[in-house]
Amino acid sequence: MNITRSKTMKKMIAVTTLSATLGIAMMGGEYAPLVNAAAASIVTNVGSVFKISDSPTLKDVLQQGLSSAPNQAVTHDGVTLILTDLIYDGNELVMGIRQEGGTVKKDKNILDTGKLDTSANGKKMYYNTSVSSLSEDPDAALIRLSKGVVKQQITDEFELTLKAYVREVEEPFIFTIPVKKVASLISITPGTTKKSGKFSYTVTSFQMTPLTMQLQISYKGEFPAAVKKHHKLLYDLVDEKGNVFSPNGSDNQPSKTGKDEQNYGSFVTVPQSITIKPFIYKLDAKGQLFKDTTGKWAKSYYKDLELKIYQR
Repeated sequence: MNITRSKTMKKMIAVTTLSATLGIAMMGGEYAPLVNAAAASIVTNVGSVFKISDSPTLKDVLQQGLSSAPNQAVTHDGVTLILTDLIYDGNELVMGIRQEGGTVKKDKNILDTGKLDTSANGKKMYYNTSVSSLSEDPDAALIRLSKGVVKQQITDEFELTLKAYVREVEEPFIFTIPVKKVASLISITPGTTKKSGKFSYTVTSFQMTPLTMQLQISYKGEFPAAVKKHHKLLYDLVDEKGNVFSPNGSDNQPSKTGKDEQNYGSFVTVPQSITIKPFIYKLDAKGQLFKDTTGKWAKSYYKDLELKIYQR
């Protein structure tokens, strides 16, 4: 019993010390920002993982104040994990996390990625999860949850529970954070159709948030012959300045008639116009993707299928 009390007291002391350092108060066993505005602003900007990431999008949402700064901290066996940043737009949920104190064996990442678990209002989130380390800080990481094949319905506001592990620490680091979806910058239902030969597609929906873009289309007819060999017709999004975003995700061959959803990163600012440019990736003689002279994956565009869906 004495040993148990001793370990508990050590954890309480560590948490109390960190709370004082970060400007966070303990209330009913949970962390809450202090009411003092100056202290809260300092906490918001100290140790942000978004700020040191190599993502212009995450840096931008931080600068615009669109991401939240939970700054919740949990300590086990002298190791502290701090949840520094969070943003959610319905398609993706991105969090920044930092480790302090203790000696943790790292295998390219501060977290044991195989044990990461998330839930929304107590229900498991079936989002695709990835954890990436940061070259600027080996003690920091980004956790990214992206909507996957399972089209799970999650409310615009919910309570997120994150259960994370680090190697050599048996107990989980559990965070509970209120989450609110950021508003869309563009939300349109163009219903515009483009046809070439026996193939046509219709843009049924397009949404852009500060974090991601989502394109939904329906299509019918026979794809161009080259598409059948290259798995799938993909759609680049290009603004009036020539900035190009290519879709993330699978390139599995679709059926002749159906629906498709393609997801992207987001333009830094709301564009004046958006043009859809259907394409396929080029393959070499061995059927492998290859890069062009600029170091990017080589593409073949279908000019006759290009379509402008947005003009401001």
